[in-house]
Amino acid sequence: MSLKQYYVQSGQERIWVTEQGDPSCPTLLLVHGFPDDHRVWSNVVLELLPHFHVLTLDLRGAGKSSCPSQKAAFRIDQVIPDIWAVINACVGDKKVHLVAHDWGSALCWSYVTEARYVSSLRSYTSISGPHVGLLWNWINDQVRSANINQVRKAFGQLSHSWYIFAMHIPAFPEALFGPLGKWIWPLTMKAGGVNADDPYLQHNSEEISQITLNTIELYRQNAFFPPPIPQPGGIQLPVQLVMLQNDPFIRPYIFDDLERYVVNLTRRTLDANHWALRSHSKQVAKLIIDYVNQIEQQEQAL
Repeated sequence: MSLKQYYVQSGQERIWVTEQGDPSCPTLLLVHGFPDDHRVWSNVVLELLPHFHVLTLDLRGAGKSSCPSQKAAFRIDQVIPDIWAVINACVGDKKVHLVAHDWGSALCWSYVTEARYVSSLRSYTSISGPHVGLLWNWINDQVRSANINQVRKAFGQLSHSWYIFAMHIPAFPEALFGPLGKWIWPLTMKAGGVNADDPYLQHNSEEISQITLNTIELYRQNAFFPPPIPQPGGIQLPVQLVMLQNDPFIRPYIFDDLERYVVNLTRRTLDANHWALRSHSKQVAKLIIDYVNQIEQQEQAL
Protein backbone atom coordinates (compact mmCIF):
# COMPACT_ATOMS: atom_id res chain seq x y z
CA MET A 1 0.00 0.00 0.00
CA SER A 2 1.51 3.30 -1.07
CA LEU A 3 2.62 5.85 1.50
CA LYS A 4 1.89 9.51 0.86
CA GLN A 5 3.62 12.22 2.90
CA TYR A 6 2.88 15.92 2.66
CA TYR A 7 2.17 19.14 4.51
CA VAL A 8 -1.25 20.61 5.26
CA GLN A 9 -1.50 24.33 5.89
CA SER A 10 -3.28 25.28 9.12
CA GLY A 11 -3.26 29.03 9.63
CA GLN A 12 0.39 29.99 10.02
CA GLU A 13 1.54 26.40 10.58
CA ARG A 14 2.44 23.53 8.26
CA ILE A 15 1.30 20.16 9.62
CA TRP A 16 3.10 17.02 8.47
CA VAL A 17 0.74 14.22 7.43
CA THR A 18 1.18 10.63 6.34
CA GLU A 19 -1.56 8.84 4.41
CA GLN A 20 -1.84 5.12 3.73
CA GLY A 21 -4.50 2.61 2.71
CA ASP A 22 -7.53 2.60 0.46
CA PRO A 23 -9.37 5.97 0.54
CA SER A 24 -12.65 4.14 -0.14
CA CYS A 25 -12.38 2.47 3.27
CA PRO A 26 -13.34 4.22 6.52
CA THR A 27 -10.74 6.84 7.43
CA LEU A 28 -8.90 6.92 10.74
CA LEU A 29 -6.86 9.90 11.97
CA LEU A 30 -4.29 8.99 14.64
CA VAL A 31 -3.00 11.76 16.94
CA HIS A 32 0.14 11.28 19.04
CA GLY A 33 1.09 12.72 22.43
CA PHE A 34 4.25 13.87 24.24
CA PRO A 35 7.11 13.10 23.81
CA ASP A 36 6.29 11.54 20.44
CA ASP A 37 5.49 12.21 16.81
CA HIS A 38 3.47 10.25 14.25
CA ARG A 39 5.98 7.36 14.30
CA VAL A 40 4.71 6.18 17.70
CA TRP A 41 1.73 4.70 15.80
CA SER A 42 3.78 2.73 13.25
CA ASN A 43 3.11 -0.77 14.63
CA VAL A 44 -0.59 -0.02 15.14
CA VAL A 45 -0.86 1.36 11.60
CA LEU A 46 0.45 -1.92 10.13
CA GLU A 47 -2.42 -3.75 11.81
CA LEU A 48 -5.01 -1.20 10.70
CA LEU A 49 -4.05 -0.91 7.03
CA PRO A 50 -5.82 -4.03 5.74
CA HIS A 51 -9.08 -2.54 7.00
CA PHE A 52 -8.84 1.27 6.85
CA HIS A 53 -7.59 4.42 5.20
CA VAL A 54 -5.14 5.75 7.83
CA LEU A 55 -3.87 9.28 8.43
CA THR A 56 -1.25 10.31 10.98
CA LEU A 57 0.12 13.75 11.75
CA ASP A 58 2.87 15.51 13.64
CA LEU A 59 1.42 18.02 16.09
CA ARG A 60 2.61 21.59 15.66
CA GLY A 61 6.09 21.92 17.11
CA ALA A 62 6.78 18.17 16.83
CA GLY A 63 8.60 16.11 14.22
CA LYS A 64 8.42 17.64 10.75
CA SER A 65 5.59 20.08 11.45
CA SER A 66 6.39 23.75 11.80
CA CYS A 67 6.73 25.40 15.20
CA PRO A 68 4.80 28.54 16.19
CA SER A 69 6.84 31.59 17.11
CA GLN A 70 4.54 32.38 20.04
CA LYS A 71 4.28 30.04 23.03
CA ALA A 72 0.57 30.85 23.40
CA ALA A 73 0.04 29.09 20.07
CA PHE A 74 0.27 25.82 22.03
CA ARG A 75 -2.96 26.59 23.86
CA ILE A 76 -5.50 23.85 23.22
CA ASP A 77 -7.91 26.15 21.41
CA GLN A 78 -5.07 27.15 19.07
CA VAL A 79 -3.91 23.58 18.38
CA ILE A 80 -7.17 21.78 17.65
CA PRO A 81 -7.86 23.71 14.41
CA ASP A 82 -4.87 21.79 13.02
CA ILE A 83 -6.89 18.58 13.31
CA TRP A 84 -9.76 20.17 11.41
CA ALA A 85 -7.37 21.43 8.73
CA VAL A 86 -5.91 17.95 8.21
CA ILE A 87 -9.33 16.30 7.95
CA ASN A 88 -10.61 18.95 5.56
CA ALA A 89 -7.52 18.83 3.35
CA CYS A 90 -7.20 15.04 3.25
CA VAL A 91 -10.78 13.80 2.99
CA GLY A 92 -12.98 16.88 2.58
CA ASP A 93 -16.52 16.27 3.84
CA LYS A 94 -15.92 12.60 4.62
CA LYS A 95 -16.26 11.92 8.35
CA VAL A 96 -13.37 10.22 10.10
CA HIS A 97 -12.78 8.09 13.17
CA LEU A 98 -10.47 9.97 15.51
CA VAL A 99 -7.98 8.00 17.65
CA ALA A 100 -5.59 9.67 20.08
CA HIS A 101 -3.06 8.94 22.83
CA ASP A 102 -1.65 10.95 25.74
CA TRP A 103 -1.61 14.71 24.95
CA GLY A 104 -3.17 13.92 21.61
CA SER A 105 -6.09 12.48 23.55
CA ALA A 106 -6.32 15.54 25.80
CA LEU A 107 -6.42 17.78 22.72
CA CYS A 108 -9.02 15.62 21.00
CA TRP A 109 -11.34 15.68 24.02
CA SER A 110 -11.58 19.42 23.47
CA TYR A 111 -12.03 18.83 19.74
CA VAL A 112 -15.07 16.60 20.28
CA THR A 113 -16.72 19.10 22.63
CA GLU A 114 -16.85 21.77 19.88
CA ALA A 115 -19.89 21.52 17.61
CA ARG A 116 -18.01 23.09 14.69
CA TYR A 117 -15.38 20.32 14.84
CA VAL A 118 -17.28 17.25 15.98
CA SER A 119 -19.31 17.32 12.77
CA SER A 120 -16.18 16.00 11.01
CA LEU A 121 -16.17 12.79 13.07
CA ARG A 122 -17.90 9.41 13.27
CA SER A 123 -16.28 8.31 16.52
CA TYR A 124 -13.48 9.01 18.96
CA THR A 125 -11.17 6.51 20.67
CA SER A 126 -9.26 7.97 23.62
CA ILE A 127 -6.18 6.21 25.00
CA SER A 128 -4.54 7.42 28.21
CA GLY A 129 -5.36 11.11 28.12
CA PRO A 130 -8.18 12.98 29.88
CA HIS A 131 -9.97 16.23 29.07
CA VAL A 132 -7.75 18.68 30.97
CA GLY A 133 -10.68 20.68 32.35
CA LEU A 134 -12.58 17.57 33.42
CA LEU A 135 -9.48 16.22 35.18
CA TRP A 136 -9.16 19.32 37.35
CA ASN A 137 -12.92 19.35 37.92
CA TRP A 138 -12.73 15.71 39.07
CA ILE A 139 -9.82 16.43 41.42
CA ASN A 140 -11.68 19.40 42.89
CA ASP A 141 -14.83 17.31 43.42
CA GLN A 142 -12.90 14.53 45.18
CA VAL A 143 -11.13 16.94 47.54
CA ARG A 144 -14.33 18.83 48.36
CA SER A 145 -16.23 15.61 49.03
CA ALA A 146 -14.40 15.20 52.38
CA ASN A 147 -14.59 11.45 51.75
CA ILE A 148 -11.20 10.03 52.71
CA ASN A 149 -11.21 7.47 49.90
CA GLN A 150 -12.09 10.08 47.30
CA VAL A 151 -9.50 12.52 48.63
CA ARG A 152 -6.91 9.73 48.54
CA LYS A 153 -7.73 9.11 44.87
CA ALA A 154 -7.33 12.80 44.03
CA PHE A 155 -3.93 13.03 45.65
CA GLY A 156 -3.02 9.67 44.17
CA GLN A 157 -3.52 11.05 40.66
CA LEU A 158 -1.63 14.22 41.57
CA SER A 159 1.31 12.12 42.74
CA HIS A 160 1.24 10.24 39.43
CA SER A 161 1.22 13.62 37.66
CA TRP A 162 4.51 14.80 39.19
CA TYR A 163 6.00 15.28 35.73
CA ILE A 164 3.45 18.02 34.95
CA PHE A 165 4.87 20.13 37.75
CA ALA A 166 8.43 19.29 36.65
CA MET A 167 7.65 20.64 33.16
CA HIS A 168 7.06 24.07 34.71
CA ILE A 169 10.51 24.35 36.29
CA PRO A 170 12.40 26.91 34.17
CA ALA A 171 15.00 25.28 31.90
CA PHE A 172 14.62 21.87 33.60
CA PRO A 173 12.79 19.96 30.85
CA GLU A 174 14.95 21.68 28.20
CA ALA A 175 18.01 20.27 29.97
CA LEU A 176 16.46 16.82 30.27
CA PHE A 177 15.44 16.51 26.64
CA GLY A 178 18.24 18.67 25.23
CA PRO A 179 21.78 17.76 26.36
CA LEU A 180 20.55 14.73 28.29
CA GLY A 181 17.86 13.68 25.83
CA LYS A 182 19.75 10.77 24.32
CA TRP A 183 19.64 9.06 27.73
CA ILE A 184 16.47 10.47 29.31
CA TRP A 185 14.10 9.88 26.38
CA PRO A 186 14.66 6.10 26.06
CA LEU A 187 14.51 5.76 29.85
CA THR A 188 11.14 7.52 29.79
CA MET A 189 9.91 5.22 27.02
CA LYS A 190 11.03 2.10 28.87
CA ALA A 191 9.40 3.31 32.12
CA GLY A 192 6.20 3.62 30.10
CA GLY A 193 6.40 0.04 28.83
CA VAL A 194 8.34 0.29 25.56
CA ASN A 195 10.32 -2.91 25.09
CA ALA A 196 14.10 -2.66 25.19
CA ASP A 197 14.40 -4.15 21.68
CA ASP A 198 11.85 -1.81 20.09
CA PRO A 199 13.48 0.15 17.21
CA TYR A 200 11.34 3.13 18.28
CA LEU A 201 13.97 3.71 20.97
CA GLN A 202 16.57 4.42 18.30
CA HIS A 203 16.05 8.18 18.04
CA ASN A 204 19.14 10.35 17.73
CA SER A 205 19.64 13.56 19.72
CA GLU A 206 18.27 15.79 16.94
CA GLU A 207 15.10 13.71 16.59
CA ILE A 208 14.54 13.76 20.35
CA SER A 209 14.87 17.54 20.38
CA GLN A 210 12.42 17.81 17.48
CA ILE A 211 9.69 15.94 19.36
CA THR A 212 10.19 17.42 22.83
CA LEU A 213 11.67 20.89 23.17
CA ASN A 214 8.78 22.77 21.56
CA THR A 215 5.83 20.66 22.68
CA ILE A 216 6.82 21.10 26.32
CA GLU A 217 4.59 24.16 25.89
CA LEU A 218 1.54 21.89 25.78
CA TYR A 219 2.08 21.47 29.52
CA ARG A 220 3.04 25.04 30.25
CA GLN A 221 0.21 26.65 28.31
CA ASN A 222 -2.60 24.26 29.32
CA ALA A 223 -1.98 22.18 32.43
CA PHE A 224 -2.94 24.95 34.86
CA PHE A 225 -5.11 26.90 32.40
CA PRO A 226 -7.57 24.21 31.34
CA PRO A 227 -10.22 24.60 28.64
CA PRO A 228 -13.90 24.82 29.62
CA ILE A 229 -15.54 21.54 30.55
CA PRO A 230 -18.42 20.22 28.46
CA GLN A 231 -21.99 20.38 29.67
CA PRO A 232 -23.38 17.20 31.25
CA GLY A 233 -24.52 15.02 28.36
CA GLY A 234 -22.81 17.44 26.00
CA ILE A 235 -20.68 14.89 24.12
CA GLN A 236 -23.03 13.02 21.81
CA LEU A 237 -20.37 11.45 19.59
CA PRO A 238 -19.73 7.71 20.12
CA VAL A 239 -16.60 7.45 22.28
CA GLN A 240 -14.42 4.47 23.14
CA LEU A 241 -12.32 4.94 26.28
CA VAL A 242 -9.31 2.61 26.49
CA MET A 243 -8.00 2.48 30.06
CA LEU A 244 -4.47 1.17 30.49
CA GLN A 245 -4.41 -0.62 33.81
CA ASN A 246 -0.66 -0.28 34.45
CA ASP A 247 -0.24 3.31 33.31
CA PRO A 248 2.04 5.10 35.83
CA PHE A 249 0.87 8.54 34.65
CA ILE A 250 -2.92 8.24 34.30
CA ARG A 251 -4.98 6.29 36.81
CA PRO A 252 -8.19 4.68 35.44
CA TYR A 253 -10.38 5.99 38.28
CA ILE A 254 -10.14 9.58 37.04
CA PHE A 255 -12.71 8.56 34.42
CA ASP A 256 -15.24 7.23 36.94
CA ASP A 257 -17.92 9.84 36.17
CA LEU A 258 -17.28 10.23 32.43
CA GLU A 259 -20.76 8.94 31.53
CA ARG A 260 -22.05 12.17 33.02
CA TYR A 261 -20.60 14.00 30.02
CA VAL A 262 -20.43 11.32 27.29
CA VAL A 263 -23.81 9.94 26.28
CA ASN A 264 -22.53 7.05 24.14
CA LEU A 265 -19.45 5.73 25.98
CA THR A 266 -17.82 2.33 25.53
CA ARG A 267 -15.22 1.39 28.14
CA ARG A 268 -12.39 -1.01 27.43
CA THR A 269 -9.45 -2.02 29.60
CA LEU A 270 -6.02 -3.24 28.56
CA ASP A 271 -3.44 -4.76 30.87
CA ALA A 272 -0.66 -2.50 29.60
CA ASN A 273 1.58 0.43 30.44
CA HIS A 274 1.40 3.98 29.03
CA TRP A 275 3.01 3.29 25.64
CA ALA A 276 0.70 0.40 24.79
CA LEU A 277 0.88 1.64 21.19
CA ARG A 278 4.37 0.14 21.14
CA SER A 279 4.21 -2.75 23.61
CA HIS A 280 0.67 -4.00 22.80
CA SER A 281 0.15 -2.72 19.28
CA LYS A 282 -1.90 -5.74 18.12
CA GLN A 283 -4.26 -5.47 21.10
CA VAL A 284 -4.64 -1.71 20.66
CA ALA A 285 -5.32 -2.17 16.95
CA LYS A 286 -7.94 -4.84 17.63
CA LEU A 287 -9.79 -2.54 20.02
CA ILE A 288 -9.80 0.16 17.36
CA ILE A 289 -10.83 -2.22 14.55
CA ASP A 290 -13.66 -3.79 16.52
CA TYR A 291 -15.04 -0.46 17.69
CA VAL A 292 -14.84 1.29 14.32
CA ASN A 293 -16.47 -1.67 12.59
CA GLN A 294 -19.25 -1.59 15.16
CA ILE A 295 -19.87 2.11 14.52
CA GLU A 296 -19.76 1.60 10.76
CA GLN A 297 -22.29 -1.26 10.98
CA GLN A 298 -24.61 0.80 13.16
CA GLU A 299 -24.54 3.68 10.69
CA GLN A 300 -25.19 1.37 7.74
CA ALA A 301 -28.20 -0.06 9.56
CA LEU A 302 -29.82 3.37 9.94
